[in-house]
This record gives sequence, C-alpha cells and structure tokens, in this order.
Amino acid sequence: MFVDEVGLTAVQPRSSVTSAVPAVEPDENAVLEERPQAYKALYAHWERTQWSTLELDFDTDKRSFHALDEEEQRGLLWIFAHRFHAEFNVARLLAPFLLAAPEYELQLLLATQVADEHRHLQAVLRIYEEVFGVDGGIEAVRALADRNLDPVAETLYGRLEHYVSRLSAGSDEDEFLAAVVAYHVLAEGVIARTAQNLAAGQYERLAFPGLAEGQRLVARDEARHIGIGVTYTRRRLEQDPRHAHEVIGAVIDDFGQLAAALLATANQEVATLVCSGYGVEPAAFHAEAIRLMRLRLRSIGFLAE
Repeated sequence: MFVDEVGLTAVQPRSSVTSAVPAVEPDENAVLEERPQAYKALYAHWERTQWSTLELDFDTDKRSFHALDEEEQRGLLWIFAHRFHAEFNVARLLAPFLLAAPEYELQLLLATQVADEHRHLQAVLRIYEEVFGVDGGIEAVRALADRNLDPVAETLYGRLEHYVSRLSAGSDEDEFLAAVVAYHVLAEGVIARTAQNLAAGQYERLAFPGLAEGQRLVARDEARHIGIGVTYTRRRLEQDPRHAHEVIGAVIDDFGQLAAALLATANQEVATLVCSGYGVEPAAFHAEAIRLMRLRLRSIGFLAE
C-alpha cells in the first residue's frame, strides 16, 4: 500500500473508531481540519464567517505585480492558472455531491460549499482583472489559464473528476465515500492546502496584501470543507470499519501512485515554474503534501495517532 511506502502505519480495521473531540484550540482552522465536528457546528461556522470579495483591496497588489520581473510574473500567473482551474472545476463538480448526499444535514453543508466555491471563483476573477490587467471576463481568464495549465495539474483534475463524475441520485454510499476521500480529504485537504501554505509565504514576501488577505479568507472556508470530509469519513469508519477501510485505502493507493509519477513529471517539466511560483523545489512541495497526507489520514482515523 502507498501508506507503507511513505512510512505510514494504517490503523487496522476494528469494531469502532473513537470520535471524541478534544477541547478546542486557538487555531480554529486546525480544529476544523483535524477533528471530527458535529454537522451543526460546521454549518454554524459558515453562518458566522461570511465575507465579500468586494471588500478585498488589490491596489497595492497591482503595483507589486508590475514591479516583478518577467520570471516572477510568470510564476504568479502559473499559480493563478491553478487557482482558476481549481475553483472553476470544483464549483462545477460539487453538483453531483448534492445529488448523492445520503442525508439532509450533509446536503446542507455541501450546498454552503457550492456558495463558497463560487465566491472564491469571483475573487480569482477580480485578481485577474484588477491585478494582472486581464479584460474580457471569465472567457478571457479561462483562455489565459488554459495556456498556463501544466500536465501535472491536468492529470490531477482528471483523476478527481473520475471519482466525482460517477455520483448521482442513485449512487451508493461507497461511491460517495470514495468521492469524499478523493475530493475533500486529498484534493482540498492535501493538494490544495499544500499550494496555499506555500503561496501564502510568497504573497507576504512579494508585498501582495490583498492576495494574502483573500488567501486567509479562502483558507478559513476550506478548513470547513476539509472538516466536512474528515467528519463524514470518520463516521463511516465508525459504522463499518473493515469495509470503509477498504474503500478509503483503494482511493489513497490510487492517488499515492499517481503522486509518485507526477513528481517525476514536475521535476522534468515544471521545476522552474514551481520555484518561481511557490519559492521551493518540486521535492519540497511533495514533502509538504506527504506531511499533510499523514495529518489527514490520522484525522479520519485511517492511521494510528
């Protein structure tokens, strides 16, 4: 299994998995991402933390972008090509989750996530227009983002769609569980969070306060989205440990093998962009992803604490 290859020890299926939630720590994002929550608590967090893309100020960011050299500008545009495609694809892919959700409270949380992802997309569109100077609306942005799409990202988006596109009103709970693990736990909880963690340092270093504030707000939303996946997946492990373990393990192995192959591709084809965009080598990006993988799999009860 992939978990063994990267030095992780999977929890063996057993009769139950504890879901006790320790006392809340100051870092609310970490609590949401790492500990199972009541669905009502996740919904209440959404109600309390509404924000508007219109309140973000990008004036300084525009000046900072134009002060970058050509390679730095290219790196930032490459990061935001990922951001655009991630938000655009995510907003589109959430509809099948709503159809397949096995209970109302979970469907409600997924509906809040649809609203969040479209808000994130609007923020990205504002950045393209006001910081990068791209006129022409979403079609012009998509054309530029498409030109900056690399084979690593394209492969990951395709694999995610493989799991989510199978969902429908008639889907069984195993298909839903596999899609939640692929989307909420791995795509948002590992891949997207790795990119966000590394990009945040770049925004601060290069004097992009509007991007940094937008990233903070998006990360808070996505901590809740990860929490949806952590909570649902852990509940499934409680209900049927052995079977849920098999379903989850198959998805993890699939993405793990894909990640190993994509690291080689990244080293060969996009290493310069990774360095200029995120400020690290592809191996460092991969190391952060593995760290978060361990964290997420412990959070859902798949790995030993």
